[in-house]
Amino acid sequence: MTIRMNFDRVTRYYINSVPYFFEEADDQHAFFRRDDGSAAVERFTWPTLHEIVQQPEWDYDKLSKSVDEAKYQPNLYACLQTLSKANQTLVSNRWCFFCGIDRRYMEGGLILKPRSVAEHYPQIKAYAAEEWKAFHEIYGSKYFSSTSNGFGFDASPTSILRWYRAVKKSGGRMDALLDRRGKASKLDIDQDSYLFIQQHLREYLLNQRHTGREVVENTIRAVRCENERRGAAGLPLLQTRGKTALWEWLRRFDRLEVDAGREGSAIAKRRYLGVGKTDLPSRPGQGFLVDEWEIDARTIILNGPMREGLDQKTIDKLPRGRRWLYVVIDVATRYIVGLVVASSQNSASAIRALEMATRDKADLAAAAETQSSWKGFPFESVASDTGSAFRAGPTTRAVTESHATYSYPNVGEPQLRGTIERVFRTFTHRAMPYIPGRTFSNPKERGDYPTEEAAVLTDDQLALIFIRYIVDVYHNTLHLGLFKETPAAALERLSGTVGIPPQLPRSMRRRAFGICLERQVTAKGISVTGIAYNSRALQVLRRRPQNTKVTLYLDPNDLGTISVWTGKEWLEVDCSVENFHGVKLDEWVAVGRILRRRYAGQAALAADTIWDALQAMRSRANEAMRIMGVLPQQTTAEDVERLEKELYLGLSVIENEGPDFEGLERSTDGIGYIIGDPDVGQNDAPPVEAFSPSTDVPDDDYDPDEDTTWWQEGGDL
Repeated sequence: MTIRMNFDRVTRYYINSVPYFFEEADDQHAFFRRDDGSAAVERFTWPTLHEIVQQPEWDYDKLSKSVDEAKYQPNLYACLQTLSKANQTLVSNRWCFFCGIDRRYMEGGLILKPRSVAEHYPQIKAYAAEEWKAFHEIYGSKYFSSTSNGFGFDASPTSILRWYRAVKKSGGRMDALLDRRGKASKLDIDQDSYLFIQQHLREYLLNQRHTGREVVENTIRAVRCENERRGAAGLPLLQTRGKTALWEWLRRFDRLEVDAGREGSAIAKRRYLGVGKTDLPSRPGQGFLVDEWEIDARTIILNGPMREGLDQKTIDKLPRGRRWLYVVIDVATRYIVGLVVASSQNSASAIRALEMATRDKADLAAAAETQSSWKGFPFESVASDTGSAFRAGPTTRAVTESHATYSYPNVGEPQLRGTIERVFRTFTHRAMPYIPGRTFSNPKERGDYPTEEAAVLTDDQLALIFIRYIVDVYHNTLHLGLFKETPAAALERLSGTVGIPPQLPRSMRRRAFGICLERQVTAKGISVTGIAYNSRALQVLRRRPQNTKVTLYLDPNDLGTISVWTGKEWLEVDCSVENFHGVKLDEWVAVGRILRRRYAGQAALAADTIWDALQAMRSRANEAMRIMGVLPQQTTAEDVERLEKELYLGLSVIENEGPDFEGLERSTDGIGYIIGDPDVGQNDAPPVEAFSPSTDVPDDDYDPDEDTTWWQEGGDL
């Protein structure tokens, strides 16, 4: 099946370094218009676009939306669902007149005054009838209480102008046409009497929860007593009403106000909350939810490879504790796209989970030996609770740099985050029974379960279990929120219809989710963990009057390039050594420890030596090394500073030294250089002593005890 991508019309996309704007798409192709002045429209197939977004040159700029696009509402008629049938018909007909006058005004010749509207009324009503017909064909009689087959509604020019101004003032909202004028002025009772009666009727809203009958009787009794007092003082008497009228006034109180006063605001908000009535995301990546959960199990606070070789007594003495789980879920498909095991609540783990959500995770799925793939895609908006990890500045900055919006629901209302809260409950009931060392909410529920004795899992084992459960079980289980469709099937279906967002450019991913560091620019550029980064623009920056430290961002999944913020613009600086493109920071740290021990006396390491060690380590990497990005033992900015002081102090990486051709003459009858005396013939052999090795002087470059094949198969890494 062809997987589409969801492009928008307010973003400038760079395809092969050429700017484009998206026009339209079908099942096979996407059409883009050049923004280089030619305005030519080009067609790209979906497989070609998937290859383009994987290239280093792929980039795009998020432009600000226009006023019309900012006011656009996906479901224009959603406000009609809560109205009565009579009000639905009334508001719909008024909306048709608004569309008619707006269309006539855009054509020109109409002045927004009653006399001009009256002159153009036939044309306005004809346009309104067309809008009514189109609306009726789509929605049928859903929003109409009448059964007529034509638009028979009439309105005065003044009313049409009032509706037009109300909609324009609200930004195009249809509910602005709802008549919200009160009816107090139409009551046949004077104001003093009405206010006195209302004051006593409002006792019905108190938390003492008086019955309606009691409130009505007390109100009538209060009016009688007040009139006796007024009559004795010679003041005008209050007007009164009977029980039927007072009961009618009680029923006019807003139900939310009644429940909030009698039962409490928390119960009223839960009863009238907007879940299910709002416009939920309808395509992949439109909305993500991220949350944290303390795992209901105790594990050994240790990484898997470090456990090898320890005896049982030592393992029993190791500390045990509960880990935190950061989960990111796509609302439209209920597909879990991010998972991180953390030692505590912190913003770094939240950022890692969001970064993981934006990319495919084939390496993690392979490490857990899953049968299904684990996909990922960028997000347009993120919602979370108000936890410290999510309200932190780095987390907010990461979402902003990825050109997405961040929102926080109300505090104390987990119902607004029910999509992801329900996931944690599913983990508790369906995944935790298979994990040893499980914890419980209370001693009665735990019974005699030996939690401490059963805690035998390490961080990497716990992560592998959750990855396997999510990818193979959760994604392939029928979901009631998807009308009994699996999250994997929902993602596949929507990927083939509306598409998924295009991949983030590498520079944008690095700036949003990279490790933030500060460095001084030197003549060799910037050095990070022994790797040098340099460019002409960086040297220009070094020559400024105050060469202060600059802020840079390092992608832990690709050490080939860093992003440097100069204070005014971004600089993308490549590594001076070509082989570091695609190398992960965890791999470089592991290889650096090995090479530092074997070449302790050298201040520089050749690129080929490092590359061979990296290839050997990758071929022999175990599951724990592949899922290092999911574990709490993730390299942070503080770890980078410590490694540079301990492991990479005085160490640099250099290119391989090639042969020195300086001083040699080029050949006149071939390609290459002339080595030796050009006057010596082919039959004239040089003396043997000229190239024979000396038997008295040992070769300083040869060490018989050095193992030169340590990186080959069977070597000790």
